[in-house]
Amino acid sequence: MELNPKNIPDYIHEQLEIGVFSADAEIAAEEIGDGNLNFVFRVYDVNEPSNSIVLKHAPPYIKILGPSYELTPDRLTYESRALEVYNRLVPEYSPNQIYFHPQNYVIAMEDLKDYHILRFDLIEGMVNPRISEHIARFMAITHSRTHAHNLRSDEAESYASRFDNHVMQGITADYVFTKPFINDPTNFYTEGLESQVGTLKGDQQLLSQIDHLKKIFLTSKQGLTHGDLHTGSVMVRGDSAKVIDSEFVFYGPVGFDMGLYWANYLLSYFSHVESTPVRTKLKTAIQRAWEIYEAEFEMDDGDRKAEVLKRIFHESVGFTGMEMMRRLIGAAHVRDIEGIKDIAKKLAVEIATLEFGSKLVKNHHEIGTMPEFMTYLESNSSGGL
Repeated sequence: MELNPKNIPDYIHEQLEIGVFSADAEIAAEEIGDGNLNFVFRVYDVNEPSNSIVLKHAPPYIKILGPSYELTPDRLTYESRALEVYNRLVPEYSPNQIYFHPQNYVIAMEDLKDYHILRFDLIEGMVNPRISEHIARFMAITHSRTHAHNLRSDEAESYASRFDNHVMQGITADYVFTKPFINDPTNFYTEGLESQVGTLKGDQQLLSQIDHLKKIFLTSKQGLTHGDLHTGSVMVRGDSAKVIDSEFVFYGPVGFDMGLYWANYLLSYFSHVESTPVRTKLKTAIQRAWEIYEAEFEMDDGDRKAEVLKRIFHESVGFTGMEMMRRLIGAAHVRDIEGIKDIAKKLAVEIATLEFGSKLVKNHHEIGTMPEFMTYLESNSSGGL
């Protein structure tokens, strides 16, 4: 079946296991969100609107493109499994999963109706360092407690099997590591970037490091990786933060999560070229994220922990550069930069961002500490701005 606001009330009354509404409740539903893959609805009791849940439904295709663009609805099975883990390990940082219907690919979860998307705050220059602390703690706990070095081999194999989300992982690999650097019809970029894009596509050192990072992304089995942890996947309310949209979850290189998180703060950093105070706050948020992550990443063997964190840091830097570049010349852009109205300014911001992202990828193995990362940012982020 395919859910819509008209048939959801009947569906809710049929699924007694959800257990949120009374049998005689008058149910209404409205579509919310602007996701590309799935349908998301707020469902509520008409006579008591505060009594509400969110239903997320995966059709067997890409929602924004229509039924001709097939995509396995199993993506929601993996998201449900991820929510089980997150609700167990970090319940304060994830929406509570109420119910999962595996045949219809429907998740019922806590309604975060008083929350909003983190990206919108950053666009407005509102940077709350507590949010970075929360997200770093979310990553540190989930990454370390599911990390292969902290588990028996059979436990690690079980995680790898339950989160063998190869279809969604393959999509990420294509749209982050491959398509932006070839002539692909899904790519688009600002007129005037042609020279920079051509340079990237012909940079053999860059392409070699991209291949290296793509291999890590596809083969490394470190821990439970959210797989899409950008500032559009974090909802905030005051000092509170919740991580959402885990349909890309897989058992892989955990630095991919940190890389995406850093990259989206850096995209905001480059977009705020005219505001030194906002840039300073964004840099502080990036630094704080690693400080908390490093402190709360759990591992009994201190030497092993240092070794594991060193690898995560290097890989995070490389994945940061990949995300920054693909968000400018690939298929999926960000509002932080797309919203710049002055085309000359936008182009200058994008050129500087591409140059910095490229340098991160080519030199990620040389940047091993946060002070080095900040120094690298300060000395390589001005560009033509």
